[in-house]
Amino acid sequence: MGITTTYQRAFNTDKIDAYPMESLKRVEKPTTIVNEDQVQRVDERESGFNKATRGDYGSFLQKERPRFVMKHPLSGALGKMQLDLVQYVDGEVAPQKAPIPEDQAFMARHIKETCYFLRSDIVGICELPQYAVYSHSMETGKPVDLPHKYAIAIVVDQDWKTADATVGNDWISNSMSFLSYSASGFIACIVADYIRRLGYPARAHHARDYQVNVPPILLKAGIGEMSRIGDVVCRQKGKKSGKGLFLLCGKDPDHGPGQGHGYNTNGNKEDKVIVPGL
Repeated sequence: MGITTTYQRAFNTDKIDAYPMESLKRVEKPTTIVNEDQVQRVDERESGFNKATRGDYGSFLQKERPRFVMKHPLSGALGKMQLDLVQYVDGEVAPQKAPIPEDQAFMARHIKETCYFLRSDIVGICELPQYAVYSHSMETGKPVDLPHKYAIAIVVDQDWKTADATVGNDWISNSMSFLSYSASGFIACIVADYIRRLGYPARAHHARDYQVNVPPILLKAGIGEMSRIGDVVCRQKGKKSGKGLFLLCGKDPDHGPGQGHGYNTNGNKEDKVIVPGL
């Protein structure tokens, strides 16, 4: 977008998204067919990177897996910051709930605007599909118990100028990835802590401490659609973005900050889920 358009959007209170999400086609549910009652939860240990760590793809990849990010100075610095965020994914919830409005649309908009204030590029809210929760933890091997009901997904760009300039042999790819991963994780940890301080349980999830499989949540939140590469692609950012999440737990669906039905533009309840028509 040009500088004039950017400033116009910044001062237009009807459009809180940095990108024109309101221009996307709106549908009741994702256009990708998902037989939700048949989808099985996935063991985190069976993801590609973790299988490489286990040695499923041979000794070379097993050796290189722990160092492929950390071996370059810039991506190593970003990766270390990501690791430092692990200690901040969860914490104590304030014993007393803050006197905030109970209007779902208002609070959904507030949470989204908070994410944008912290420099998110795209934000979406949806109910958490339980099949997106990992069945077992990579770190401990124990079953994952995640009772949260709502998910807020945030997207941070990997920097278009760098992507446009890279030639593939300049050691920048990992840094681009972990620019997004560390920034989205930073935002997720801050907002989850903010929500806990308001008196509601919330847990951040980022690239060094996921308890969920991210693509189903991005799909449900209206951030993108499934593509032929097997991942969710966003019209505004393509595949070139990092994702962070934070999850909300609430017994009463009519109360709580940001609990809603996939608000993705101006926070109106009738918006439902927005799915890009790629």
